[in-house]
Amino acid sequence: MHLSKRSLETIGIILAAAAAGCISDAPTERLVSLTPVASTDAPLSQNTHVALVDENTACVINSHEFLVQCDNRAGSRVGVFGGEGEGPGEFRRPAYIERGPTGTLGVLDLALSRLTIFEPNGIRLSETQLPPVFFPMGPFGTSMMGYYITVPEGIPVPSELDVTSGEILWERPGVHGLAETECGRLGPGLQGPDGGYVFRACQSELVFLPGRDADEATVIRAPTYVPELPNERDVDEYRESLAFMSGGMSMPASAMEPYLDDFREVPKMWFLVPSSLVYDGMGRLWVATTRDRDAFSYLDIYIGMDYDLTVRIRDRLVGYDLMGSTLVALVERSPGPDGIVAKRSIDWYQIDGLASGTR
Repeated sequence: MHLSKRSLETIGIILAAAAAGCISDAPTERLVSLTPVASTDAPLSQNTHVALVDENTACVINSHEFLVQCDNRAGSRVGVFGGEGEGPGEFRRPAYIERGPTGTLGVLDLALSRLTIFEPNGIRLSETQLPPVFFPMGPFGTSMMGYYITVPEGIPVPSELDVTSGEILWERPGVHGLAETECGRLGPGLQGPDGGYVFRACQSELVFLPGRDADEATVIRAPTYVPELPNERDVDEYRESLAFMSGGMSMPASAMEPYLDDFREVPKMWFLVPSSLVYDGMGRLWVATTRDRDAFSYLDIYIGMDYDLTVRIRDRLVGYDLMGSTLVALVERSPGPDGIVAKRSIDWYQIDGLASGTR
């Protein structure tokens, strides 16, 4: 059997990581398996976001029909709204949904650079024009935290904007120079309940700022990280992304296979993108990972900057949200025996009894 140079390098990385995991001072994983208390259907979609409006109502985007669908945990339909277009309440590219104040939902359309706020039954409350290429991160009130992308550098800049006017109230263009990361830059970040900031970076690093205007950052490598090659569902997802980037045109297998071969040989990023970071009501940081993502999925929990425990849930996680004692996981079920497209569902979990391990 012939192994390429890249394959040999990858094997070396994985063996070294496995050996490092045997060192006595390596953190001990505390694994907690959760069982869902309810499950509701979700539409097939290329969008991976789910938002809790309240602890009994979750909303997702149906990208194929340009709709937002909201259901309660009993499976009853609360509202379906939107549609393709540029008029009030319509969408061209509904990309993000976030929880707003008093049981409302914000939908950000990247193509229209527009934030529309709805009630979960579809009643439209307001619309705001936003700066181009702005991405929200977390629930919002009168202002929204997120980031915009610089052009042509493509660097995310943490920022806060006014929800009514779309005006940028705060931004931090130079944040990438504060931390020495493996790749020399930071990924998107999330403001914590204490006013600090956390960013994901590179393959497996988290970067913590004690305050959003602080001048010093702390970089940690995810303690549970072990290099893991993509599984076949990861490869299938990458294949679909190649087709999407080609405008939906059918790419010949001979042209696609070299890309897929390279993808199979490179350990995958530890963080589930685009929405890996969420804070719960106790101020704990949840970090969704790419570990397994087949029969099970795994989320690491941190208290401050300290790893606390790992939560295991069923099936392939694509997005999640937290509110109060409720975790909702947007997942893909296992494909059928005939290769039928995997069904999407929302699994509901109670996390009020989830005890911390380190404190």
